[in-house]
Amino acid sequence: MTQVKHAKAAPDLLAPVGVDSFFQPRRVAFWVMVFFIANGLFFEATQLLTAYRIVPVAVLSGVVVWTLYTIPVLLFLRSLDLFEQHPPLGYVLAFAWGGFAATYLAVSANAAVFSLAAKLGGPQYAADWGAALAGPSVEETLKILGVILLVLVARNQFPTLLSVVAVGAMVGLGFQVLEDLSYSINAAIAFPSDDEVLPVAFVLGVRGIVSGIWSHAMFTSVSAFGVGYFLTRRHKPFAQRLAVAVAAFAVAWTLHFFWNSPFLTDLGFFPSVLIKAVPVAVVGYLIWRLAGKEEGTYLTVLAEHFVADDLITPAERADLPSLRRRRHARTQLKKAKGRKAAKALHELQREQVRLVMYHGRYGAGTKLADHEYAVRRARARLDALIGGQRVQAQQA
Repeated sequence: MTQVKHAKAAPDLLAPVGVDSFFQPRRVAFWVMVFFIANGLFFEATQLLTAYRIVPVAVLSGVVVWTLYTIPVLLFLRSLDLFEQHPPLGYVLAFAWGGFAATYLAVSANAAVFSLAAKLGGPQYAADWGAALAGPSVEETLKILGVILLVLVARNQFPTLLSVVAVGAMVGLGFQVLEDLSYSINAAIAFPSDDEVLPVAFVLGVRGIVSGIWSHAMFTSVSAFGVGYFLTRRHKPFAQRLAVAVAAFAVAWTLHFFWNSPFLTDLGFFPSVLIKAVPVAVVGYLIWRLAGKEEGTYLTVLAEHFVADDLITPAERADLPSLRRRRHARTQLKKAKGRKAAKALHELQREQVRLVMYHGRYGAGTKLADHEYAVRRARARLDALIGGQRVQAQQA
């Protein structure tokens, strides 16, 4: 039996109780999500069909372009091992809430804010400041509501800050992609010539490539950090947890407000984007770094408490809590033994993370043997590659 080697984490990190599925037909929060996602999906389909009668090429190319845009982002998130945090359904619901429910609800709410700004400050004020007022107030509220609903659907799926921040990023990504698809189609409708591809490409360059990194996924990650703090810091006073959650939302709101504001527009598009991106990048880096550091501690304690050395060696335990160190180990192996060996090491690391996460959810659950077998199989594949290359090197 594997024994505890260290005990650095809070006691609640060492109490696996199993996890709820994200399919929870007996919970109201689940049906609230489904209801608004379904309404948003119907709304989006209706909008696309209407636009297809006017600019069919733009609609088709927009769907293809923004789908292709989403794929590398998802692959990047997978490379960070973020998808080990939850089952696929959790991320599907998160993306669907951001892409369909939040965008659908934001349409009328944003219009109301613009109308109010026009009445209070005049048409020019609404044109200058409407996006800065409506965007953060409406969109950040709706997106973080999706994160909260997911927590209510499956509360014990969220034991760490990173588990909440990752879902926040997925909600924000869904919102960003569907919003940019709408912008692409609207740009094609308003374009002065009959070219329907150029406006889609223009929106992709401006909103997807230049502005995409500093967009909704990052904003929602920041506000989700506050929700994660509220959930995971149960030993802290309630007032402190609530204050951090509110402060995180306020920071996300401020970043979004600054991004949408007319500040610095006199400098030109690219200089203003670069300057506005700085605070978003700094805050986002700090949020993800802190969440990742806590996740590393969580993985380390679980591994030392549950996992034997033949599954995760002492050297591998040193690399386990740090994505940077795991990547460095792969880089070094790639230089020494080649790309296939580095890929095999990556698979071993991923299976080890899955094993540790499984222990965190279930302890010695019913499928433990499957995860242990997956680790041993990945290690055997890596050993075969390294050993085979050593033989070749000796023969040479």
